[in-house]
Amino acid sequence: MDPFAKLWATQATNEHAERYSRAVSSYEALAHRLRNRFFYDTFKNLIKENKIEVMMNFGCGFSMYPFTLDPAVLFVEIDTEDVIHFKQQKTNSWQDKGVLPKRNVKFVSADFNSQSLDELYKRLLPLCEGKKTFILIEGVLFFLGRDDTTRLFHLFSRLQKKNDFVGSVSFQPSLEKQRVFSRLIDFVEVNLEKNQQFNYQTVADEFYTSAEGYRLTEHQDTISLAARYSPDITLAEEEILNEHMYLLQKC
Repeated sequence: MDPFAKLWATQATNEHAERYSRAVSSYEALAHRLRNRFFYDTFKNLIKENKIEVMMNFGCGFSMYPFTLDPAVLFVEIDTEDVIHFKQQKTNSWQDKGVLPKRNVKFVSADFNSQSLDELYKRLLPLCEGKKTFILIEGVLFFLGRDDTTRLFHLFSRLQKKNDFVGSVSFQPSLEKQRVFSRLIDFVEVNLEKNQQFNYQTVADEFYTSAEGYRLTEHQDTISLAARYSPDITLAEEEILNEHMYLLQKC
């Protein structure tokens, strides 16, 4: 599905992925692919139905959605300053060399832990005002606190209008009881820089069903997506970090 993800692969990243797989869950690569496939299909269908003009990816990391989707869409990549600087430099170079197809991509650096997101709002509003938007936030909420998450979703509501979409990914609190989750916490803490602190977050369904100004239109998880996309694979569910994917629409 994504012929460009391999561009980021290095010996160091491959070794890190192998350590993670051994220490936490051998299903992580599958879970990541399932999540990406779900959102890719969602984006593709909504773009075909003319329901997305701007896609804003909060915590974009090194995902490559812009280069596999319709070039008519404006893609806004948002992450920390160091990630954005490196990603912009590399993707611009690859586009110039013809390694990546040309896309309309805007890069915006941000601190999601900031006490105020007003400056980020001012930077993003001109890019999406009056347009049909999809906001994606995957692989981020686990590392944020509830206050930061609430501020982000308030920002989403300010930026969006009726019928716009939010796609969000998080773990449910019930996962905290499983050994695979404890292994994840141990792995993250071991790999923290010296003197760094780590506080994780899990999110109950009620956060999404009660999100002010939004209605929940779809809810999937790793296991339901495996049944859809990889029905021949037998899963040991207790060994899976079961992610939950939520699709919200602005009322």
